[in-house]
This record gives sequence, C-alpha cells and structure tokens, in this order.
Amino acid sequence: MIKAVTFDCWNTLIVDDDQRAAKMQAYFRSIFEENKIFLSGEDISTILSDELVLFENYVASHRKTLNARGRAETIFRLAGLDLPEERLLRVAHDCDRMALEARPPLVPDIKETLEGLAESHSLAVICNTGFHGAATLREILSNHGLTPYFQHMTFSDEAGVAKPHERIFQMTLQALGSGPEETVHVGDSEPADITGAKLAGLRAVLFTGASDRYAEENTAHAVVSAYTDLPGALRSLDS
Repeated sequence: MIKAVTFDCWNTLIVDDDQRAAKMQAYFRSIFEENKIFLSGEDISTILSDELVLFENYVASHRKTLNARGRAETIFRLAGLDLPEERLLRVAHDCDRMALEARPPLVPDIKETLEGLAESHSLAVICNTGFHGAATLREILSNHGLTPYFQHMTFSDEAGVAKPHERIFQMTLQALGSGPEETVHVGDSEPADITGAKLAGLRAVLFTGASDRYAEENTAHAVVSAYTDLPGALRSLDS
C-alpha cells in the first residue's frame, strides 16, 4: 500500500520558466560588459547552455550538485573571465536570490493535488539544487503556500548527495518513517528522478506537464502529463 509520495521541485512543483532564464542572461551580460567582454545574446545563451550540460554531467558522475558559486565560476571560465573571490561570491548570492525576484510559478493543479494527497499520504520534497539553494527554495515554496503539505524536505546542498544517488531517497524515507515499497516518487527527470527512485526501491512517476524532455523515452512505472491524473495513477500502482 502506498503510504508516502515524494516530489521533485523544478518542473514538478514549480516551473523552470523563461522569465527567470531571461533575467539570468541579462545579469551575466552586465557582468561580461562590466569586464569589457561584449557578447551577442546568442553567444551568452550558448555559454549558459554549455554550463548546464557540464552541471548535469557533474551531477551524474559525482552524485552531488554544484552551488551558485561553482556554477557561476564555470560560466565565467567559459567566457574567459577570471573574477576575484569576493566578486564571485557576490555573483553567487545574486544568482541564488534571483528566483525570489522572478518567482517561478506553480505547476498547474499542484496545490489542489497536494491538498488531496495529504489527507491520506505522507508527503516530502527531494530536490537537487544548483543556482538556488535550499533556503531560497524553501522560501519560494512557503510563499506559494506549499510548505504545510510536506512533512519533510530534502535538498542536495544540505544532504551532501544528489539524485540519482539512492542515499538522498533513503534519508527522506527515514524522515517520513516510510519504506521504499510504500513510497512513490514523482519527478520530471529520467536520469535524476526515475533512475534514482528505482535505485532506492521506490516506484516512480514521470511528470511531463512542465517539461516533456523524457516523455518518449523513460523507464517510469507511470507517466502523467497533468496532476489531475496523478491520483488515478497512484491507485493503479497500488492495485
């Protein structure tokens, strides 16, 4: 019987939207120009895309996440810019808090879904962090009114380990007092969420409502494109 449901954060609870991405690009452009590096919008987009690939590869190979400082340093290295540590830390702080200025919206129907599930299930968040750390993400989720639905939140920068490492799932299950066979994880990423959950012995639901990157090729036990379909998917997994 399913007693607990855990959720990824980005593109599962909140949307990784274009507004925040545009703000991030404009911010790095200003720093480049401040240091006499003049790049086109396309060039900056390429640098940010290349950094994301390097970040994802780092997580996959090390099972840990880089924080905002580490990610910013990579971006500057790709642009051929070497900043002093004090400036780098300031950039990291600005990037982290940027999500509060351009607050990511909720995924449609998530609040109503959590309200219904919370009546009969223990709920938790398992989130890989990056530019935005645990404190910022907690603030965002609190501002959206989601915090009361969750008994526990596990973030990779605090846990010291990241999805798909089974340890981050085990830590969350221990906090919930739930076994892996009693728990389902919901997330948008095949390599992080689905693979990680299955390694830890959980069943996994791929959510494609905010990002369909893995909709065609995945190993999830179930796939839902809207949260109105999640309760039915959980019932099917429980039967």
